[in-house]
Amino acid sequence: MIGKLLKWTIRIACALVGLTAILLVVAFFVVNSASFQKKMLQQATDLLEDKLQTHIQIDSVSIDLLTLDAELYRLSIEDRQQRKMFQMDYLKADVDIWKLLNHKLRISEAKVKGLRAELHHVPHDSIDSIANYQFVIDAFKKDKTDGQRSKDEGQRSKVEGQRKKLTFIMNKFTAEDIHVSYNNYSFSLDKLLYTQKHRNKTNISVEQLSAQWDRTNKKGWQVTNDATIGKVFLRNEMGHWLVDVSDLHFRNDNHHPRKNAGKPKRGFFDLEHLNAYANLKADIDYAKGDSIHGRVTELTACDTIMGIDIRDLYTTFSWNKQRLFFRDFVVRQVNTELRFDKGYLILPSKKLGRKLSYRTSTIKGRVILKDISRTFAPVLKDFTMPLNLSVRFSGNADGMAFSNVKVTTDNKQLTVAAHGNINNLKDKYKLRVHFDVDRMVAEGGIKETIIKQFPVKRFMMKQLHALGTLHYRGSFNVLWKKEEFQGNLGTQAGVLKFYFAIDENNKYLSGNASTEFLEIGHVMDMEDIGPVAATATFKIDISKPRTAVIRKRVGGKLPIGEVKAHVSRASYKFISTKGLDVEIVSDGAVAEGSLQAPGKWMDLSCTFSFTNTNEMHKIKIKPNMKLHLSGKSKGASEADKAEMEARRQQQLEEKDAIKAAKQQYKDEKRRLKAAREQAEAEERAAAKAAKQQRKAEEKQRKAEEKAARKAEKAARKGNQ
Repeated sequence: MIGKLLKWTIRIACALVGLTAILLVVAFFVVNSASFQKKMLQQATDLLEDKLQTHIQIDSVSIDLLTLDAELYRLSIEDRQQRKMFQMDYLKADVDIWKLLNHKLRISEAKVKGLRAELHHVPHDSIDSIANYQFVIDAFKKDKTDGQRSKDEGQRSKVEGQRKKLTFIMNKFTAEDIHVSYNNYSFSLDKLLYTQKHRNKTNISVEQLSAQWDRTNKKGWQVTNDATIGKVFLRNEMGHWLVDVSDLHFRNDNHHPRKNAGKPKRGFFDLEHLNAYANLKADIDYAKGDSIHGRVTELTACDTIMGIDIRDLYTTFSWNKQRLFFRDFVVRQVNTELRFDKGYLILPSKKLGRKLSYRTSTIKGRVILKDISRTFAPVLKDFTMPLNLSVRFSGNADGMAFSNVKVTTDNKQLTVAAHGNINNLKDKYKLRVHFDVDRMVAEGGIKETIIKQFPVKRFMMKQLHALGTLHYRGSFNVLWKKEEFQGNLGTQAGVLKFYFAIDENNKYLSGNASTEFLEIGHVMDMEDIGPVAATATFKIDISKPRTAVIRKRVGGKLPIGEVKAHVSRASYKFISTKGLDVEIVSDGAVAEGSLQAPGKWMDLSCTFSFTNTNEMHKIKIKPNMKLHLSGKSKGASEADKAEMEARRQQQLEEKDAIKAAKQQYKDEKRRLKAAREQAEAEERAAAKAAKQQRKAEEKQRKAEEKAARKAEKAARKGNQ
């Protein structure tokens, strides 16, 4: 009896198992059937429409429950104003169901194609004062009390603590034909491909990434911006990233004339008229948390409007959220190369009250000013003379400081030592560039060579050559539409103290000069004139429109302006005099002047004129003399004798003063020579010290790299 019961029990169990299996198979095929999935899709769409209170459309869905592969075709969601807000042509996801048993969500492949999103949020617009996507966010918010939310979070934390954390793995992801717009911003992507072969090897490639947006500048002008990237490739292998960005193009336009349009001397620099192209390659060996370390191995950038042309830039860098550090920084233009060993950039933070600042070690290089001519100074377009530069650089958002500035030519005929700063960078009306020239020496024909680099009219070149070697110490300022220059100029003909300013508003060059001893006859090729002590003021017209009108009428090549001078001591042939007043007026064709020398017994005066500063020996002079007839007897009175003696004594004093001035000039030359020799010795010592420091830093860097490699090797062994 028991055997029969057991037999029937087994038969019934087998029948039930078979029936269950048949039901499961039938259910599986029913669920996998297109009609069932279509019915379920319609119910899901109705639920979503009821939840979001808007129109939703999905053409079809295909789900394979065996492999957990899903495909969705043509999803469309409207916003509350019946506008197409979101649209996606195709979505695919292949899920590895067996990995779920090990608490791993593994998507072997996912693909998105034809995604369109139109998002709006204009705070001051009546229709879009609330974002058109806000209703989606609000619909899925959980409306709970604080107590209930805290209770749920506590239970959730308890459950999560008891169960194993789910790991997410994506092996391949593809996105094609993506377009997203938000107000005046639009973004598009042709293709993105993400592949992960295993945990330590990932590739990401992006093709034809572009963005367009508008912004309003401080003047209320609308600036249109357009950025595109031809290709981006990222490779991560064992935490080591390779970055390659190709064909980056950025363009903007404020729809107004360039700020320096019609001002050819000002250059083409304008941050709201850019047309820039760039390529970048980088090697990032460490990226974790807030720290990044790597190298820019190649960077090229050019702007076809402004004339910026960076042929290569490379550096080692590290970033720690607050500072960006640089080492072994090199930048090359067409003919210019600059480099520095180390520097840093402190990034600004309003939250922490931290301001932008930066500093470099000594920047050294070989500069040809033509490379920056179109950008900043077209007057330098023919300046092809190589200059050797050395400078330390620092600054912040409002100014820059330059120290230990040294400029030399290859033949050492020009040497300059200076320091300076630029202040008020944010306000062009208060902008001030100031430099102190500690020492400048120009020997041989370097003066003429430098002037020939500029496309300007050349006046008094012969006189400049006659001055011989120049020693200068002084300063200059560049202000809003004004430049100022001042200092002491030592020459082989004497020492000159000067000040002059260029008024860009009224277009005049004006200033003054003074000397205690200047062999002006030698300089002007008028050997009959001896050394002078004098002060002078001058004013020269530099307005092209005004001077063009005058030259059209009278011709000529002389400067147009006037000079007034008072000569305290002078001599002509065998005549010595003092207290001369000289005035010269030039209309561009002829310079006419007058000289007045009043005396007790007679007044000397003359008028003169010349048409060429290089032929001063052809000057035309018309002398005049006026006697004072006082009717005195032949016998001079004691007072007259005393006066004559005083005059004789004064002449002796003047001779002594001239002799002292000559001696002072010789002493100044010796002092300048000694200073130059000392500076050269200091430069050699500094160069030697810098070389030793570089060797020490290189040794330390190699030691650090060796230690890092050992640590990395040890870490790899530990991971294995």
